[in-house]
Amino acid sequence: MIQRILLMLFALMFSLPAFAADPLTDQVIVGFADILRGHFTEERQMKGFNGPLRSQGHFVVAPGHGLIWAIEKPFPTTSTITPNGLMQDVGGIKVMQVPVKKIPFLLHLYDMLGGALAGHWQVLEKDFIVTPESNADGWQVTLQPRQTNNPAMPFQTIIIKGSRFVESALLQKADGDFDFLTFNHTALSTAPPTIAEMTAFNSVGP
Repeated sequence: MIQRILLMLFALMFSLPAFAADPLTDQVIVGFADILRGHFTEERQMKGFNGPLRSQGHFVVAPGHGLIWAIEKPFPTTSTITPNGLMQDVGGIKVMQVPVKKIPFLLHLYDMLGGALAGHWQVLEKDFIVTPESNADGWQVTLQPRQTNNPAMPFQTIIIKGSRFVESALLQKADGDFDFLTFNHTALSTAPPTIAEMTAFNSVGP
């Protein structure tokens, strides 16, 4: 479960908009009133499986409210994270609710995401060695954890590629397993969260 939370947070973080020259400095900043929405496809390759496990869904990043990672296929599963904690439901039925005090690293990652949203990509440098590159087609950022023996950080290397918005994220583990995410229909909106989104955020509780 911890690894799934990490994957969701990293995926949301790496779906932030940025321009090609240097994603650490030329990012399109997501303001407090902006909401980032998009769709994702995840392919998870694990030992013992002939092919990747595939899922599809959508995400919402709403500064000041929280994050929503909603898997639509193969099984409807929604994870919602706010500064108060984590809530997860499967098929509309709440199956887990955890306050942030029981998952200390969750608040740290939430703050890290908030810094990236504000355009402060240097917040990643505390936890990762950040290597940005750019080319005619877009840009790439490679992240390597500074603490390789941290059990809360299961990924050995993270490679993010994109142009205006992030288009893919490859999260590799030391044992060879990996998650590959592609993003599409990513867009910013100044409209407030929908009633359904606010219901999800408020369901996490104080």
